[in-house]
Order: sequence, then C-alpha cells, then structure tokens
Amino acid sequence: MKKKFAAILAALLVLTLITGAALAETVSLAYSGGALNLRKGPGTEYRSLGTLHDGDHIDVLRYGDVWSKVETDDGKIGYIKNLYIEDGDTNYASGTDYFDSHFTAYTTASVNFRAGASTSTASMGTLSKGTKVTVLGENGRFYLVKNSAGTQGFVSKSYISRTKPSTSTGSTKTMTVTASYVNMRAGGGLSYDVIKVLPRGTVVTVVTRGNYWTRVNYKGTLGWIKNTYLK
Repeated sequence: MKKKFAAILAALLVLTLITGAALAETVSLAYSGGALNLRKGPGTEYRSLGTLHDGDHIDVLRYGDVWSKVETDDGKIGYIKNLYIEDGDTNYASGTDYFDSHFTAYTTASVNFRAGASTSTASMGTLSKGTKVTVLGENGRFYLVKNSAGTQGFVSKSYISRTKPSTSTGSTKTMTVTASYVNMRAGGGLSYDVIKVLPRGTVVTVVTRGNYWTRVNYKGTLGWIKNTYLK
C-alpha cells in the first residue's frame, strides 16, 4: 500500500512539474534604459539578483498587477515590472512604439503613472503638475515616459506637454523640515516614489495641508512630506 501511495505521489509531482512548465510563457524584454534589475520581490525595495537587457528571453511564471514573477535562461527567478514585457498582455509593453529620439516634456496636471497603457492597469503613483519626464515612446493614447528617478511608466497623452506649465500656487505659507533627511514623495503615502531627499532646515511652501501628509512646493517641484517632519 505504501509503495502504491508513493507511486501516486511521484506521478502527481511529475504532472505538476509538466503543467507548471506548460503554463510558463516565454517572452522578450523591452527595456531601453540599459541594464534592468531582476528583483527578489515585487518592488524596488527588494535586492537585485542580477541584470537583464533589451531583447533577453524570460519565462513569465505569474503575471501581477504591476510586477510579474519571471525566470531567466540561466535559472534565476525574480520579479520585473510588467511594462518591460514585450509580448505579454496588451496592457503592458506590447504594442509600444519606441521613439528613435527621446524628448523632454512636462505633466500639465496631477496624473496617474501607470504600469500599462490603459486606465485598467494599476497606478504606480501620481506625477504632480509640472513634473519633468523623458518621453520614450507611445502606445495608443499613452506615452511611455521616464521620470527623474529613472522609473518608466505610462501617462495619458492628454496630460503631457513640451511646454513647462506654471506651478505657481499662490500660497505664501512656509514650513521647515525638522528631521535629518526627509523623503519628498510623488504622493501622500509611503508607497509613492521618492522625488527628493531634503535635509533638516529646508524651507518648503505649503500647497495643501492634510491630516497626515502635506503637499509642498520646493523650488518648483511639487511633492508630499509627512506632517511629522514639518514644523
């Protein structure tokens, strides 16, 4: 009886391995920024397991909203953002036309920074009005852009202009950074990208005062700082 049970388990294991292999989809990497980090987990806070380059083949083990779990040709398993997957879901990088010449542009309003060229894909945060970006390509009604931190994402063409908009807020109230080094983020939460790191004593202009986060203007750049670190 034990031998029979062991044989059944072995057969199930083989079937699982075969099924898993069949589910993996081989795709190409679409990344124009040089070397792309393969992360241990689904986020930039996870350490790099190595780098990938434009055109490399990978197997997608599991698609996620923003990050997908992949396996490289040399057997490394990690995560990359969906928008770097060339032949995956059409809401990702598939269908993106990369421009031969990149150009500088600005956001004309606070806008979602999306993981794919569709409003149905997850937002990775927001870009404030007047944020400077590099336009890399286009996909339908969206531009593929790169912000100052090097993060790529999609922004609706309706909110992109080659002319820098006025970021004047009319506010004269200022506050001072009270901690040694404080992150100024793209949105009011810890999940948003860091735009700048401000040292103690930095004076910022208040745009919107919230219960936990304050939107500020620092030398023309709009961002959010936690109230705890402002006085």
